[in-house]
Amino acid sequence: MGEMLLGHLRGDLPVVILRPSIITSILKEPLPGWMEGIRTIDAVVIGYAKQTLSFFLVDLDLIMDVIPGDMVVNAMMVAMAAHSEEQSQTIYHVASSVRNPAPYAILAESGHRYFFDNPPRTGRNGEPARLNKMRFFSTVARLSLYMAIKYRLPLEMLRLVNIALCGVFSRRYNELSRKYRFVMQLIELYAPYSLFKGCFDDTNTERLRMAMKEDLDNNASSDCYFDFDPKSIDWDDYFYSVHIPGVLKYMRD
Repeated sequence: MGEMLLGHLRGDLPVVILRPSIITSILKEPLPGWMEGIRTIDAVVIGYAKQTLSFFLVDLDLIMDVIPGDMVVNAMMVAMAAHSEEQSQTIYHVASSVRNPAPYAILAESGHRYFFDNPPRTGRNGEPARLNKMRFFSTVARLSLYMAIKYRLPLEMLRLVNIALCGVFSRRYNELSRKYRFVMQLIELYAPYSLFKGCFDDTNTERLRMAMKEDLDNNASSDCYFDFDPKSIDWDDYFYSVHIPGVLKYMRD
């Protein structure tokens, strides 16, 4: 709706709309690993580091369309410069799912390797935490079945025992029941995103990259290069060496 309003009300002003995919931590400048706020994948990283999250709903074979924050900023600056003297509206998808797709499996493997190489210290005396490998469920049906067997069935047994003992465990039952409902709501909320199978066409963004490269080639005196090409990213190295350490450094409580 906001984009439609811009299109109707812009008059003769040039309008550039950037649609980034999931923005992750800075790759290079100014602070590698820094980002503001927690995204879906960062909640998983923090949950695993604290050993409070033992499973997650995601198909590891699906593409995780992420883009580092500095590449989004670089694309914005180049797009503004490229269209500053035009009276047009242009839309750019700043994403990685087409040019350099990263399946969720890369994040899972990088995360497990990072935490086994650098186990979080959670004990009173700084002892390394005992890490269990996270389980992933590729469908809502499989995760719902797991939840029913592991949590819902014991919860129902606790309810019957509570009735038989005249409400002795009412507080405990209500607390666990509330947590169970909350988790099931989260599953319903995250499913459309963690099981999303689409990709975003970045043809316009690629044209912008080529135009920038051509301008740099023709202007030998210019030494400014704004990198927003996801092909330059080694995802395994990025998650292991930049993103996961950054999440733990800048966002962990």
